[in-house]
Amino acid sequence: MADPRPPARYGYRSLGAESGFRVRLAGAAASKLQAGMFSFALLYAVSAGRSYGVAALVVAVAALGGIAAPFRGRLLDRFGDRRVLWPILAVHVVSVAALSVNEGLHGPVLATFGPALVANVSMPPVGVLSRVMWRRMSQPENLRSALALDAVLTDLAFVLGPALVGLLTATVSPMAGLVVSSGSSALATVLLLRAQAGGEPARRVNRDQAGDTHRQPLAESRRESAGGARGESVAGTRREPDGTTQESGRGAGGARHWVGPLVLGPLRWLLLVACLFSAALHAVQIALPAVAGRSAGAVLVSLLSVGSIVGGLAVGVLRSRWVPRLPVLLLGLALACVTLVLVGRLPLGLLVAGCLLVGLFIGPTFVSLYSGAGDLAPSGTDAETQSWTGAAIQLGAAIGAAAGAAAIEGWAPLAAVGVAAVLAFSGVGAGLRVTRSPRQRSRAEGTSGSAPTSELGEADPRPLVEAGPHPLTEVGRLSAVTNNLAVPPGVDPGGRGVSARIEG
Repeated sequence: MADPRPPARYGYRSLGAESGFRVRLAGAAASKLQAGMFSFALLYAVSAGRSYGVAALVVAVAALGGIAAPFRGRLLDRFGDRRVLWPILAVHVVSVAALSVNEGLHGPVLATFGPALVANVSMPPVGVLSRVMWRRMSQPENLRSALALDAVLTDLAFVLGPALVGLLTATVSPMAGLVVSSGSSALATVLLLRAQAGGEPARRVNRDQAGDTHRQPLAESRRESAGGARGESVAGTRREPDGTTQESGRGAGGARHWVGPLVLGPLRWLLLVACLFSAALHAVQIALPAVAGRSAGAVLVSLLSVGSIVGGLAVGVLRSRWVPRLPVLLLGLALACVTLVLVGRLPLGLLVAGCLLVGLFIGPTFVSLYSGAGDLAPSGTDAETQSWTGAAIQLGAAIGAAAGAAAIEGWAPLAAVGVAAVLAFSGVGAGLRVTRSPRQRSRAEGTSGSAPTSELGEADPRPLVEAGPHPLTEVGRLSAVTNNLAVPPGVDPGGRGVSARIEG
């Protein structure tokens, strides 16, 4: 007899069927448009009344404000989205207005540098918030599709954003690009806050619906009962089954460590991978105009984005078992760069194919990086962790541009693509360190099914029969007690670790 149930949705179909998806999509799109417009809008606005060299210097000074990204993320985690976004949006709008007035009046150039820097420091972190929003609000089985869609929107923004700025500058005013950029920040803020206020986080709802009320104290009791063999679990670290410790982002006594999520070793390896990947990407982007000329080079750079969009969309529809892991993606990117070097002196059609091949690995790698950062983020540090990932990507962009320029000057344009291959291949080892992290493995396995695993339960994936002789009735009784407390199991109100032994 045939199964009367319809086939389960997955991928973009399932994601699009979620409640509030359209608002989330609009907010994410507006947040990406901001990132794709601001630098170009600032360049065109300043160069309209000053030299191009001065305008480029203003953009470079403003880019220094990117170092404030992790601090903005920490503010979001600590004080909440609304309390942070509205004040810094106001500062951003005021600084952009001051810069526009000074440029309109042809005021002193020093009065342009200051507002430009402040405008970037106070840039609303809507891009980070959009990735956090997808993780909070999406069903676990749709999370990879959501992050892939977010990466595709980023690529589209960096293709359409500069073109929109150029069109506004030519048809309206040199300052119109800055106005639209700030407007997109405000629109993204409104939409993202509305999207998150419109429903309960999907993971919390799923956990309640799945009847997962006793898994957390169960995992706690299992760890405590095995404490003599594996060492006591203390606040700030967890002992994994392989003997390694997994930090939770908090120091002794429950106080948050001053470096925040960077206390995690696997996350530091992930940031190194992000830096090397971004450096490789920007080395290729620097090389293409030198290889094919400015006009053709710009088209080839756009082809990288086209390939990235195709690769990102593919990741969102593939089954989990077919999605390449981070080391495989980096190795593929390195080999694609080698292929691009080999076809670089051949007919243009092969060069186009080589650029598309390189681009196919860009989108999936971005998805893997941001997904891995979310999986590794300690509780309460989602925005800061994503901000650190973005900062590592920006640092890699600077390194890759400098390395590519040096290779072009010292050897040949295609040498910069060779440097990109070396940088990508260098990230394979660090990527292996990330994927072998027990925390990242367990979260990846927990989100591959329909029901998520609890964070405490991820530390010990052994079967229940190995945990000890405690009967399930006793565990359920402990669950009923801890669910009535205002603090999570295993932690007292002062943040100190509490032993939760169950006497069988």
